[in-house]
Amino acid sequence: MTNPESQYFALMRSALWGTPTVIEGEVDWDAVMRLAKHHATNVLLSDVASQIKGNDRPSDSMLGEMQSAMRFNLINQMQLKRILVSAVKLLQARNIDPVLLKGFSLAMLYPNPNLRQFGDIDLYVGLNDFHEACKLLRTIPGGYNWEEEVDSGRHYNIEFGHYPMEIHRVSADLSGYKELAVYETIEREGLHEKAQHVDFEGLKLAIPSKEFMVFYTFFHAWHHFLTTGVGWRQLSDLAITLHAYHDQLDTDKLYQWITSMHLLKPWQTFGYLLVENLGLPKAEMPFYEPSCRRRAHKLFSRVMAEGNFLRPNRFKRNRPKRTSMKKLHSFIGIFVNFFQLSALFPGQAFREMNTALKKGFGKKIQKK
Repeated sequence: MTNPESQYFALMRSALWGTPTVIEGEVDWDAVMRLAKHHATNVLLSDVASQIKGNDRPSDSMLGEMQSAMRFNLINQMQLKRILVSAVKLLQARNIDPVLLKGFSLAMLYPNPNLRQFGDIDLYVGLNDFHEACKLLRTIPGGYNWEEEVDSGRHYNIEFGHYPMEIHRVSADLSGYKELAVYETIEREGLHEKAQHVDFEGLKLAIPSKEFMVFYTFFHAWHHFLTTGVGWRQLSDLAITLHAYHDQLDTDKLYQWITSMHLLKPWQTFGYLLVENLGLPKAEMPFYEPSCRRRAHKLFSRVMAEGNFLRPNRFKRNRPKRTSMKKLHSFIGIFVNFFQLSALFPGQAFREMNTALKKGFGKKIQKK
């Protein structure tokens, strides 16, 4: 680990847990903040850095950039909060109780909710209320509809200025997953039967059950690891969620969900990083497994390089335009993905490849 990386994680641990910041060596703030931006945690670190005194304190110009980033994030959250409240009030008035995914539901768990960065709103309404919810939300003034909602696909987008909202009929993109029926059971319990309700700006707002919050935060990070790259923002979300709920979780249920989706090894490998790099106490990391150390070091390198949805994908960009060549290109892509994933998780690599081949080189399973 390089010196800026060590300093980055020292600041991250301080930001997540409110502990004193202990930094070794002279701080290269430019390098540290480049890492923070790469992983969409620069606002979180800016708050900690602005409180440092003495020789390690950032320069005045760097502090100015940090304060600007914090102000921008606060304004962004205020606008998203205004849109969210309007949408939820409108839906609840018609007896639709949406469940808030990610975003504010995760931000509430941070020591300072204003420091968690996000740029959109995700509302789950389920299959039965999907079309009615879309119809209602299109009546909010200023909304721009990207496309009409359809009977397939997992969500519908409406944009209010520069602030997008996704209305979800399903909570995850299970493209090709053999465990689709298993996930539907998990989703039904976590978002329908045992959803929590919290006070939010004068509303009783539904958020996922505690077990589903943990599972879904991990599953979302895993999905982005498979596709666009995962960064420390997503792993920080998982760490802070586990910390918030560690003494309230039904760990037997969580274990059942993770193993039924064949994700125990990825869970334990990601968990190793949460403990070793982010400082999550081992006692708060269910099913912690120190023997996955070597795999976790490989995963660490991937996470550091790829960052927050920033995986370079030249293969996908170079997809040929001729229809006759697209299938061949997709076929090759399945094996490219297999070899990249098999270096870390061979079992999951074989499962992903097998599913993609069976479903026609990436054709998606849709809920009916």
